[in-house]
Amino acid sequence: MSANLEKTYNHHEVERRWSSAHWESEGIFDAESFRVLDEGKVPYTVLMPPPNVTGSLTLGHVLNHTLQDIFIRYQRMSGKEALWLPGTDHAGIATQTVVERKLREKDISRYDLGRKEFLEHVWKWRDVYGGLILKQLRKLGISCDWRRNLFTMDESASKAVRHTFVTLYRDGLIYRGKRIINWCPVSQTALSDEEVIMKPRKDKLVYVRYQLAKRPGEYITVATVRPETILADVAIAVNPDDTRYADLIGELAIVPVAGRHVPVIADDYVDKEFGTGALKITPAHDPNDFEVAGRHNLPILSVVGRDGKMVDDFGYAGLDRFDAREKIIEDLEKRGNLVKVEEYEHNVGYSERADVVVEPYLSEQWFVKMKPLAEKALQVVNEGKIRFHPSHWISTYRHWMENIRDWCISRQLWWGHRIPAWYDEDGKIWVAESYEEACHLAGTDKLIQDEDVLDTWFSSWLWPLTTLGWTGEHDDNEDLRAFYPTETLVTAPDIIFFWVARMIMAGLYFKHEVPFRDVYFTSIIRDMKGRKLSKSLGNSPDPLKVMDAYGTDALRFTIVYIAPLGQDVLFGEEKCEFGRNFATKIWNASRLVFMQREKVFDSIDEFAEAYLRFTPDPGSLSDAQRWILGRYHEMLSSYHKAFAQFRMNDITRIVYDFFRSDYCDWYLETLKIELAEETDKSRKRHAVSLAVYLLEGVLKALHPVMPFITEEIWHHILQRQTTESIALSAMPQSDEYWTGDEKVHSFASVQKVVSEARSLRAVFGVPHDMKASLIISSPDESARRTFAANAHILTQMTGCSVDVSEGGLRPPHSASSVIDGDELFMPLEGLISFDKEIARLEKELENVSSYVKRMEKKLSNKGFVDNAPAEVIEGEQRKLGEAKSNLEKLQANLNVLCD
Repeated sequence: MSANLEKTYNHHEVERRWSSAHWESEGIFDAESFRVLDEGKVPYTVLMPPPNVTGSLTLGHVLNHTLQDIFIRYQRMSGKEALWLPGTDHAGIATQTVVERKLREKDISRYDLGRKEFLEHVWKWRDVYGGLILKQLRKLGISCDWRRNLFTMDESASKAVRHTFVTLYRDGLIYRGKRIINWCPVSQTALSDEEVIMKPRKDKLVYVRYQLAKRPGEYITVATVRPETILADVAIAVNPDDTRYADLIGELAIVPVAGRHVPVIADDYVDKEFGTGALKITPAHDPNDFEVAGRHNLPILSVVGRDGKMVDDFGYAGLDRFDAREKIIEDLEKRGNLVKVEEYEHNVGYSERADVVVEPYLSEQWFVKMKPLAEKALQVVNEGKIRFHPSHWISTYRHWMENIRDWCISRQLWWGHRIPAWYDEDGKIWVAESYEEACHLAGTDKLIQDEDVLDTWFSSWLWPLTTLGWTGEHDDNEDLRAFYPTETLVTAPDIIFFWVARMIMAGLYFKHEVPFRDVYFTSIIRDMKGRKLSKSLGNSPDPLKVMDAYGTDALRFTIVYIAPLGQDVLFGEEKCEFGRNFATKIWNASRLVFMQREKVFDSIDEFAEAYLRFTPDPGSLSDAQRWILGRYHEMLSSYHKAFAQFRMNDITRIVYDFFRSDYCDWYLETLKIELAEETDKSRKRHAVSLAVYLLEGVLKALHPVMPFITEEIWHHILQRQTTESIALSAMPQSDEYWTGDEKVHSFASVQKVVSEARSLRAVFGVPHDMKASLIISSPDESARRTFAANAHILTQMTGCSVDVSEGGLRPPHSASSVIDGDELFMPLEGLISFDKEIARLEKELENVSSYVKRMEKKLSNKGFVDNAPAEVIEGEQRKLGEAKSNLEKLQANLNVLCD
């Protein structure tokens, strides 16, 4: 490998050379339990939220998996046995939908094939297409132990699912019963809450009057957005505190069209402010109505079928539910029951996959009792045994856990874990982990297995256990002993209830310990207009194309840099220009350092011999070198604190600011000056070794975020084998010795002088190629020594000859400034044309003065001040203040030239 880098940074070539395939082949990311159990290494485990087997890479995946990769690479470099457990989810509804769509193209339905043959099609599809997202994640450079990749339908995971179901059933926590569930009329299955997407929708709010049976000519009016379900009304409810209806409680009302007599009941559930304050109760078509019916012992009637069509006896049967809605409104008007119709916008649940309105449906399903599980899961979070980042999600978690409902776990699908329950000829249920066990329990082999499968989340709530090989309650293995509980979970906040909470429940129930210690909730990525990314809006960039255009490191760095903990991210593809520019800066700075290495060392081998023994020698360091070492260790201190506090975007900012400003803009510039003037070869070599030492430290700190470019440059520091990796090197630590060095602060004064001298040249238009004089007057002896010792740097970086004195009069026609009590003077005679500069300043003064007068007049206008928004007025006042400040500066500069 050549000693220096190619002239131009080519991310395609670098990423090809250090691909995930290379790292995997060398076992760089393999974690072993024996190192924890036998050698005493501290474990650190991260769980990959399993992407759907149907999925492809999104920017959400990029952010989530990059953050996980940062955590795992950092801890691996910190000396821990770091294990990242990968896997994919079988995604029951999504996968079955994809395969059924393919079959429909051939005019084949799953029923034509039968369950067995259909599942063979699904497995074939999965084998061909199901690994796409894992290939894409590998392109992202993530450092999983890919040997351990788990699919939620693998046999070990399936065995764990069956064991879990049977155990919870026998413990009285799983039951079968009739409840209102989310039903997709297209997919023909129950849906979990996370499979329902709430969307704003405009509907008609229909006001309908019901004749009171025993009070001729009197009515009670209700408002409803679902008039088609009037046919299934069993009561009208009012709030017991609503005085408008106090005398009607206990009366009977006649349901329009159906003619059924139903009672008027009192229930606290009713919102007095909605509609008329009277609510129709239709238990089979609303979960809240179902609860009301239970409290009042009301019958349950259903008029909408599994396919979303009416099944009533009143002339609407066979109509689509929305067509029936329009027809019944017409019929209500004809019958004289329609009072009025208003437009009403509200949030309505849609099936995530079929994109149709979900139907609340009364169905016999399998449920998990959640309250007994939720109590302990809430307790461990309240006690801090599991920490949320950001912490405000605890209140959301607490609210959900305290108001939790039973979990419907059955799905009317064929793809998934089939429910391990069998029915005998009498309809009795036998729950067992196998057919043979069920037959033994039932005393007969004439059993039929339940047709349903389990909710996809029923397998993924076991993820911290099954990824480590757990298959049952008494199962134990070395991986579980070494790596459970895991450490950090990185996930989106929208599945805090459906996955995070349930994993906590499962871990506590089956292992009697929390499944993880920290949960990092990622930001929501939005486009530059603040909209969530979606395919339908066409505002979601393809990450693979972004990586191809800008580089994977650039995308990774950018997306973390702009993602503060707990805040949304506004992302546009063009923002990756920032990350690409930074990668180029790293490359070019490294080339410069390696060029200096070639100048002072006779060979790469000679450098290697010196560098492997190198430690910064305080006696050989210049002020600038002491300063950069102090800044470097301050950077490391802030960097490690940011990690401990889960401030991931801060780590990128901390390293970026140090490298770009301190290392490149200041230190490398001083290095070139010092090397040019230094005659002692050993001091030159020490200086270059220090530059490489700092560069390597920066590369290590950046490696968790930018793995490809850092691996490439690290291999150019020394002649390293391809089997070696920066990923296995030690993360540098902060040393208080250097952060406390007074030289860190003294050289900072040199920097201020350089910046101010450059500013004075710019303000007065002193040409860059003209040598100026800079007089530094300081009453402090220590400061004078610092300025004198660094005069060569001041001269080279400002283009000025430097004179340091204890005090003196200000030279005539001098630009001046004061920095920390030290005065700077730059005589201007002979450098600029005074007449031209005076004319320019007078013209600018005139323009700014006119602007100030206009702004003052505007802000004294009562009509403007009284009518303009407060933020507009504040903005104008701010502009006026800035203009007045500029006016003072211009006048001061003019005075310098007119002295």
